Amino acid sequence: MTPLSTAALVCTCIAAAVAAFVHGARRSPRSLAAVRARMYGPSAPGAGTVGGAPARLFEAVAIGPVGGSIDRRFGVGLNVVGWSAADVVSRVLVGAALGMFTVVFSVAALTAAGLLPLSPLWLVVAALVAGMAAWVMWSDVDTRIQRRRRELRQAANDLVQLVAVGLTTDQSVEEAVRFALAVGSSEAFDLVRRELDAAPQRGIPLWEALDSMGRAYGIRELSEFGASIERQGLHGVSIAETVATLAATMRATALDELERDADKANANLAGPTIGFVVATIVFLAYPLALRVGEAFGG
Repeated sequence: MTPLSTAALVCTCIAAAVAAFVHGARRSPRSLAAVRARMYGPSAPGAGTVGGAPARLFEAVAIGPVGGSIDRRFGVGLNVVGWSAADVVSRVLVGAALGMFTVVFSVAALTAAGLLPLSPLWLVVAALVAGMAAWVMWSDVDTRIQRRRRELRQAANDLVQLVAVGLTTDQSVEEAVRFALAVGSSEAFDLVRRELDAAPQRGIPLWEALDSMGRAYGIRELSEFGASIERQGLHGVSIAETVATLAATMRATALDELERDADKANANLAGPTIGFVVATIVFLAYPLALRVGEAFGG
């Protein structure tokens, strides 16, 4: 086998592995579970799980200590992205397998071409790469959860702020909520809009839908907002001041988060900035120091 044919074989195998990984990590598989998740929300049983034969293996691994540790680590964060413990296991295992597959086939191709010596150390390298790939996939899950949670909190904040604005124009609560759902615009807000629009069709009151979303996504303010609407709907209590207070609290919380993010960004830039300044000073002062040394030494 020539080096060109070996390289072509390796590229084909890597492309097949990438395609298999993309297919296995697909977020919305065409399955009954995906349809159930769209109809009944993120708390539906079997929502967001992968389908096919590998799913049984991943679910078997996710049941037990592994699944328990994942649930304790992420909690309701898995509901935020619409995943389950089996989905996390599948992504970590597939990422590790893909990393090991890439290293093994690359080393095999280079060894067959005579460019690398055959050594058992390559197995250690493959295991290290597999571990790094698994860690990257685990970190990706945590990053997605944090980003999605921020988006949903912002959507909840927008909803409450818009409802508070609607209530100041002498609208009823239902009219204010419809106004907020019609005005809000973002991907996360579209999720909130779909959940609340589908609630009457499922025979669920608005406050129960809000409370369910607040519990599922870990957004306490949505549950409080739902409780306020329940008091107004069942007892006729005016909630304009309550919603205004909740909106002010959420604005203050959002501002605190923005300040923390800004401080974190500044802290992350401090190290590179100091390094750049020191390197610049050394770069400018080194020739002068050499000339001074030569002058005194001569």
